[in-house]
Amino acid sequence: MAIKVQGHVINGEHKAQQSSAYIDVINPANGEIVAQTTAGTAEEVDKAVAAAKAAFPGWRSTPASERAALIARIALVLGANLEELIELECSCTGILASRMASFDVPALMQIIQTFAENLEDYPFVEYPPVRTLPEAHDVKVFKEPLGVCGLISPWNAPLFVTFVKMIPALAAGNTVVIKPSESSSVAIVRVAELLQSILPPGVVNVVTGYGREAGAALVAHPDVAKISFTGSTNTGRMIQRTAADTMKRVTLELGGKGAGIALPDAPIELTARGATFAFLFHAGQVCISGTRLFIHESIHDQLVARMVELAAALKPGSQFDPQTTLAPMAFKTHYDRVMGYIDSAKEQGATLVCGGEPMVVPDAPESLFIQPTIFTDVTDDMRIYREEIFGPVLSVIKYSDVDDAIRMANDSCYGLSAGVWSGDPIAAQSIARQLEAGTVWVNEWHALTGDVSFGGMKQSGYGREINMASIESYLESKTYLTSFETDPAAKALQGLLHQAV
Repeated sequence: MAIKVQGHVINGEHKAQQSSAYIDVINPANGEIVAQTTAGTAEEVDKAVAAAKAAFPGWRSTPASERAALIARIALVLGANLEELIELECSCTGILASRMASFDVPALMQIIQTFAENLEDYPFVEYPPVRTLPEAHDVKVFKEPLGVCGLISPWNAPLFVTFVKMIPALAAGNTVVIKPSESSSVAIVRVAELLQSILPPGVVNVVTGYGREAGAALVAHPDVAKISFTGSTNTGRMIQRTAADTMKRVTLELGGKGAGIALPDAPIELTARGATFAFLFHAGQVCISGTRLFIHESIHDQLVARMVELAAALKPGSQFDPQTTLAPMAFKTHYDRVMGYIDSAKEQGATLVCGGEPMVVPDAPESLFIQPTIFTDVTDDMRIYREEIFGPVLSVIKYSDVDDAIRMANDSCYGLSAGVWSGDPIAAQSIARQLEAGTVWVNEWHALTGDVSFGGMKQSGYGREINMASIESYLESKTYLTSFETDPAAKALQGLLHQAV
């Protein structure tokens, strides 16, 4: 694929800044440069925010029915350019094309459809009941858009997460400035280009670049009313601190250390396949991955043995090859970080039962694959137990008492995902209720739909995304009270002050 050179999309125009440096975007499956994007600065962020601010009055006054129709047209734009967008997304992230076709794209379409179908009926104006005390007022509560929203998307699922943020923001009547990850912005820039054909200039803007420059400028900008960020917990903390200076609204979807509990009656094959999928989907580079698995001692050895077999069957290779089932690490520094965690687990005494080494792929010596890795005998003082690895690494912990398993599962600063594996899924729900996570599955993992909310507890962030209710975080309420009482003497509260005048 020819190298694409991309700039920003600001006020309906796409052009690179001649004075800016460029960032090489590398295909992690073979090490080749597939694109170059502009390293944006605070100056470009200022221009994008100014464009979004200028477009806001017109967009907010667009009737909800018209915004819904335009959101529906976004799905048509995606569909008409699907092949190109999948190629761009997969080439810079390592996401398998088969995954894009079977999960990311259908999920995006479902989210767009949900908002397009329900937006016109959304209660942007509410009418509380009339109360006679202190007097009967006509009361209306208007839900109004915030203004310019900064959307910062991650490198592991950039297109999907960007739409999860952009669709409710636009539906609410806001304008947006998107700052994608510097390693995976090419599909987002292309989408923004395509959307200019149906949206007014300035409604959707994109500034590419590094987080420490473009991202930091966006978070600190006084004309940005809200930041929605998906990424690491450490970066989320910095965003929260900076946003406090201008009292921005913030939604944070951060790290995770998903805990699964395999009960004594868990079906071996169902659990083995599900728990392997939980930690190896996109090679573990998903915030909701199930990376800690608590297995009852009665089924521990049998379940681990079957999971080792399943992990060994995964195949690395080109993300466009339908036979490929294992994704690479997204970029070199992350690859080195994951290998560092594997080395630390070996040094701290965990038992390596499979993997633990780099994976060499024929004809792609620069690729960034790591063997699917499972450690047993993991204890709570090990780094791989406590810290988010974001790679194909599973920590297995044997337990004998279910209450202990629940306690250990909750013994984490994270609270994004959890799960229970059981032969009795109804009874397992009582355990699921005790797990401290924003999403808890029973005999399942990674399943999300456009009808459910998604977000974390504890240091996994706050706020909810994906479903129609996520529009609330892009709105603020304004209350109007109108009095039709014209007799001053009849106003009870005013009599407290004007008693004998």
